[in-house]
Amino acid sequence: MSKIIKLIRARMSVRLSLWVVTFVAILIVATLSIMYHFSHQAVKEEALAKASLTLDCTVLNIDNVLRKVEVTGRMMRWNIERHLDDPKALSRDCRQMIEDNPVLMGCAIAMDSDYFHREFIIYTYRKDSKDTSGRSSKQGSEIIESDHYDESSYLEQTWYTIPKESGEASWVRPYEQGEYSEKPATYSLPVRDKEGKVVGILGLDISLRWLSEFINSTKPYPNSYCSIIGRQGGYIVHPDSTKMSRRTVFELINGPQRDTKMEMLLESMMSGQSGYKEVDVDDVPSYVFYKPFRHKGWVATIVCPESDIMDGTSRLLQTALIIVIGGLLVLLLFCIFFIERHIRPLSLLAETARRLSEGHYDDFVPDTRRVDEIGSLQKSFKVMQQSIASRIDDIRQMNSQLEESNAALQKASQQAQQAERAMNTFLHNISDQMLQPVINIKDIVSEAHKDLRHLDHQEASELAKKIHTETDIVTELLDRLLVVAGKEGGEV
Repeated sequence: MSKIIKLIRARMSVRLSLWVVTFVAILIVATLSIMYHFSHQAVKEEALAKASLTLDCTVLNIDNVLRKVEVTGRMMRWNIERHLDDPKALSRDCRQMIEDNPVLMGCAIAMDSDYFHREFIIYTYRKDSKDTSGRSSKQGSEIIESDHYDESSYLEQTWYTIPKESGEASWVRPYEQGEYSEKPATYSLPVRDKEGKVVGILGLDISLRWLSEFINSTKPYPNSYCSIIGRQGGYIVHPDSTKMSRRTVFELINGPQRDTKMEMLLESMMSGQSGYKEVDVDDVPSYVFYKPFRHKGWVATIVCPESDIMDGTSRLLQTALIIVIGGLLVLLLFCIFFIERHIRPLSLLAETARRLSEGHYDDFVPDTRRVDEIGSLQKSFKVMQQSIASRIDDIRQMNSQLEESNAALQKASQQAQQAERAMNTFLHNISDQMLQPVINIKDIVSEAHKDLRHLDHQEASELAKKIHTETDIVTELLDRLLVVAGKEGGEV
């Protein structure tokens, strides 16, 4: 980490590139945030619309199939009510109904125990054969006729009791019985005699496996699933078989904590409304879309996990992040290369300046054809370097001349010192030579001064002669001194 920091501090191109990339990253993040906000809303609305449309299409397709069953049942009921007293005709009608309608897996005609003074039921159903893949096949299936619907009495079974009590046709929640390998959903119609009294029930069974495969094949998202809930809240179709065993869907919300959102959802579904709500299903945040079947009391639902709904936005964000990160890395490398290339003359100038600071004034500064600020700086630096080199040459020449002058001055100084020493020696000698004549003159004068009255002319003449002799000596020495002084003065 420290090496990276040192590299960043040492190279201006890296710092400039990081500043550029940081600024661009801030702009991109701000732009992406705004785009993500609006795209999130748009994708969410599109996903919700897709799920809602899928549910509408599913309900419409199933409703069309169920409507065909209802229409077929009403037509058969009209035929049955014409042959109530003919059991063979009733049996023939049941078989014909199964043969002509592949969607049906069973048909039952059950009469009130008072009508024939006994329990009477004709139950014709399709025993599916298996294809090579293990799936049930309608083609080649065997049609079987039975005199019972289940081990228990049909008089106690919901497909019979509900329309019997209400007097209206209705779809009944699947009933567990032993003849089928799968559950049926039954459409029950009351059969009336000529007086309009309900004397029996016609029941038409459709396969819930077919219904389940149909709605699950139309799920809009990979992790979504469809279900159908009956009028009493019981599951008719659900991919989780454990939930089919519950009596009503309301038992799913019983727990230590009350789920207000789920209660509102179930209340809205059971009241015949359509729409969607955000709830937690099995602790997974989900969107539950619901729509009732018309005149049937059933409700179709599609449960879509929020992760699936927002999968488009998440993938869009991930793709955008990958593109942005990759783009920023490419931009960083490009900026480093581009800036490094354009500021390379600055690096050369910096190296040249360092060399100049170390005294290498003759280093070569290359020419440039650039006309920008860096080119102008490089040209000016080259002129400055040449000027410095020229001045250094001049200074070196002046130093050489000064050194020669200093040597000459030093030599002259040495000669002057020698001359001064010689002069001093000469003066000392002259002084020494003049001292004795002066002393002699002084002694003669002193002696003459003492004996001035007693001196005769000859003695005075001798003393004068002595003084003149000594004076000539001093005068000669002074002349020699003046001569030497005049020579010295002339040389100076």
